[in-house]
This record gives sequence, C-alpha cells and structure tokens, in this order.
Amino acid sequence: MKYNILVVDDDRFVHMYIENAIETEHHDYRILSAYNGKEACEIAQEQELDLIIMDWEMPVMNGIQALENLKNDPLTADIPVIMITSSGNLQTAFDVGAIDFLRKPIDRIELLVRVKSTLSMFKLIKNIVKQTEELEEQSAELEQKNKKLEEERKKSDDLLLNILPYEIAEQLKNKGAVDAKTYRRVSVLFTDFKGFTNISEQLSPQEIIKELSIFFAKFDEIIGGHFIEKIKTIGDAYMCVGGLPLRNKSNPIDTVLAGLKMQLFVNEINKVKIEAGLSPWFLRLGIHTGKVVAGVIGKKKFAYDIWGDTVNTASRMESAGEIGKVNISGDTYEYVKEYFECEYRGKVEAKNKGEIDMYFVHCLKPEYSMPDSNIIPNKNFLEILSEY
Repeated sequence: MKYNILVVDDDRFVHMYIENAIETEHHDYRILSAYNGKEACEIAQEQELDLIIMDWEMPVMNGIQALENLKNDPLTADIPVIMITSSGNLQTAFDVGAIDFLRKPIDRIELLVRVKSTLSMFKLIKNIVKQTEELEEQSAELEQKNKKLEEERKKSDDLLLNILPYEIAEQLKNKGAVDAKTYRRVSVLFTDFKGFTNISEQLSPQEIIKELSIFFAKFDEIIGGHFIEKIKTIGDAYMCVGGLPLRNKSNPIDTVLAGLKMQLFVNEINKVKIEAGLSPWFLRLGIHTGKVVAGVIGKKKFAYDIWGDTVNTASRMESAGEIGKVNISGDTYEYVKEYFECEYRGKVEAKNKGEIDMYFVHCLKPEYSMPDSNIIPNKNFLEILSEY
C-alpha cells in the first residue's frame, strides 16, 4: 500500500531534501507538499493522509497554529504529526499534539527512522483499536456471551501491554489519557547489527525474522530482569531505557549490566554460528544517561515513546561503538565507574554531536562479581544495589 506523507515547509529546499531522502529509500511513500500551515489544513481535509511532517516557523499560519487546527478537527485529529524545529520548545509541540520531532538541519538517517517508526506503530495501533471497537459492539449485542467476550478483550489487553508499559496501559485505560513526564535521569540503550544489509541479502525474509526473533526475545528477557523498559525495535535496531516509567536511581548500573549480558549472548551465538560455518551477527551497543520526556501521544492511536537529546546521544554511542562491546558516554561512566572495569577511549567524534568522552565497559570489578562470571553480581554487589 502507498502511504501519503504531507511535507509542510516554506523552504522548497527542505521539500526537495525530504522527498529525495524518503523516495530514494522507500518507493511505497507518496509525498505531497504544502508551503504554510493554512495550505496544510486544506490538504488534510481533502486528502487521506498517513503522516504530516511540518515546520514550526512558516508564514500565513505557523506549524503550532496548524497543529492546533488539525487536532481540533475530528476529520484530521488522528493524523500523526512530526514537527520540524530549530529552536522551538518541544513541550509546546507535544502539548498541542505532535507525535515526534526533527531538529534542523535534518539528519537523513534520523528522518527515515522516525518516519518508518511512526507509520509502523500507527498501523499496528489502528488494527488494535479496530479490534477493540468490534469487541465492544459484540458485547452490547450479545450479553449472553460475556465469558467469550471477556476472553477476547483480554487478548486485546495483552496486545496493548506489548506496546505500552503496564503502569502506562492501566493509566490510559482508567483515565483515557497519559500526561507526558520529564525524567531527569534515565539510561537509554541502543543496539544495532553491523552489516545487517549484507546479512539480509544472504537470507530469506523468513530467516531474517527468525534470527531477529531469537536475539530480541533474549534481549526482552534480559531487560525484564533489570527494571528496563523496551521502547521499540526498528528493523535490526533495539531501543530500551532504564529509569521509567517507575523512577529509580540504579538505572545506569542496571542498563550497563543488561548491555553486558546482551553482548555475551550474541557472542555465544556467534561462536556456534562460526563453528557451523554460518555468518555471525555482530552487535554494536551504546548507552547514555540523561534527561528525557516520555509519554503517550494520540487518543485513538497511541504510542509510548521518549524524546530529547539523550536519545540522540545514546544512538551516537551505538554508532560510534565497536562490535561485541558496550560503549558508554562519560555521563553514564560517572554513575558506574565505581563498580565496573572501564576503558577510556578518549574524546570520540560523534555525528552531529562533536567530540564526546566514551568508555568501553568490560565487566564488573572482581570484588562485585561471582567467581565464575565477571558480569554476574555477587551478594555484596546486590546488597549495595538494593540501597539505591
């Protein structure tokens, strides 16, 4: 199917840049153009749109004014909007109804990831919402089949919990909305398989999905034991965060431990693959600690996500890392240096970030690890961790 994406910006160069980036990567996207907020609202009334990418500062009607009009109109309220800004207050955009944002100058990779993530998530949510509405209609008409309907509703709730944290899902169901929250200290973890494009060319789609499922299922299991929340997967990338929605001070330590276990699992799988003459999957993994905004955007269509410079920096930790290792920023290092053996890499150039202090984390220090594994905490360390 074709996705209709409306690009709204008074700068024609931005239109050309976005259209070229998206259509070069994805042929199933149809790009429409508007040059101010008023034109965008008119097109949204006439066309069936799947996504709007809109600049904040424009003549006639700016992006915030246009966003307010779109969200106040039942015909356009559910269209997801990614706001482009160079200096605007992101909280203002989120309060009005933006689903995500892009900073100028626009990074091509970030653009593609955010567009793909938004469209994929909203397609899934649309199907879930449709299923839930159908179940509610059946419940009103067929009261004698309450037991069966309750079982079906539980399936829908389980699907919801696969997308949202339990606390957020309960709040959304009970209140009908979730307020965006600022978390001053969380630890964001990104992973990515190096050379995934080459691997994909050697395997069938079914084999790729099977392989990724093995890795991601194990990652889910690992983070589940360290108070870490999975945010999303995008292709071969995996993103999670420690320290929300339930706040805790131990999240830098928890996240680094999870990262070490992820790399250990991948390395063990690769040994088996190499012995069998198969191509290994090499993992890069990066972690950064800082402030984020987290919340659920939308009413009928919703997604739990996080935003802020911390997310971008964590992504750069991954891309600047090395296969088989856990790469952390200087900010994360300050929280974990007492407990882990770390190797200073110096100031490493990160795309659009300049030079950043980076460290490789090798293992727990001997006094905090089990004798037979340098990444498994001993009783002494667990007691220290419980006091956080």
